[in-house]
Amino acid sequence: MRIEVVSNMFPDEKHPSYGVFVKNFCNILDNIGIDHKNHVMRKKDSVFSKIFGYIHFYIGTFFALLFERYDLIYVHYASHSSIPVLFARVFRKKRVYTNLHGSDVVPENSTQERMQKYTQRILAASEKIIVPSEYFKDLVTKKYIIEKERLFVIPSGGINKDVFYKEKEKGNGKVLKLGYVGRISFKKGWDTLLKACAEMRNPFRLIVVGNGPDYKQMRSLATQLRLDDHIEWMDLQPQEQLRKVYNDIDLLVFPTEREGESLGLVAIEAMACGTPVVASDYAAPHYYVIDGFNGYKFEKGDYLQLACILDSYVSNQESKENLIIGAIKTAAGYNTDRIEIEYKQLFDEQLHI
Repeated sequence: MRIEVVSNMFPDEKHPSYGVFVKNFCNILDNIGIDHKNHVMRKKDSVFSKIFGYIHFYIGTFFALLFERYDLIYVHYASHSSIPVLFARVFRKKRVYTNLHGSDVVPENSTQERMQKYTQRILAASEKIIVPSEYFKDLVTKKYIIEKERLFVIPSGGINKDVFYKEKEKGNGKVLKLGYVGRISFKKGWDTLLKACAEMRNPFRLIVVGNGPDYKQMRSLATQLRLDDHIEWMDLQPQEQLRKVYNDIDLLVFPTEREGESLGLVAIEAMACGTPVVASDYAAPHYYVIDGFNGYKFEKGDYLQLACILDSYVSNQESKENLIIGAIKTAAGYNTDRIEIEYKQLFDEQLHI
């Protein structure tokens, strides 16, 4: 069996976290013995290079799908990756599996809104549709009126337990170490986090790992709130470095306000390292962050409630060890060895053709 993997996101040395779940998916294909060829696009840093990159990606993928030998097309990011697949299928009707992600279903800008027509078309052509969570499965079912038997829940590339694990015991220092990891962009809740930090009574240190279109606004708000001396800024990091960050902090704060938050892999990565998560009681985190077991939840956008939770954590020493144990147990359900079994089952019909 041979699969053509098509994705407009894939990491490189300069952008190690960009589409890393697609790379992890390809690693899983290798581990379960499925031959594949990747037709992917790396991140571009300018408008011109992005336009040229998409032209090259679309044309190269289109001709590959026309002339190469393969059994199945696997699409990651339906809205932007499906265009060459749809054109190729006019001439060559090959089976398609599509893996949906947040903005495929919940557009967050005008460009993503315009791409909805391609999402709808590739879903209509897809034999199987893969989503990262039960939350997203329900969302997709309602929006596109898709039969549930075509939908499969597999949490992205899962968590590699050889990369994300607990390295050391958490300290009981007087300064609470908080972390924010991810894209600094629309409705990620970074402003809620900063406002909560400004309200905290206890000493804290915040490590921000990420970048994005709202980076300058976040830095500006931090200055306005007089938080500069409390924050350490880091660019996006490779997974091995993220493990060190997760192990160094006491809590990961995941304050998302995105309806399209289909999983929130960074929260589960942190849990795998024994770090509890404080998250918005919204979207996918609503389902796997459990109060008092692996972290705490707060109403999205409620920075006062978030500040209260963070301050309470400092004084509640007895619950910390239980939260760490609960976090590790939760993350174990997302280990790549379990995900590999799910992908084997997903491709089982194809493997026996």
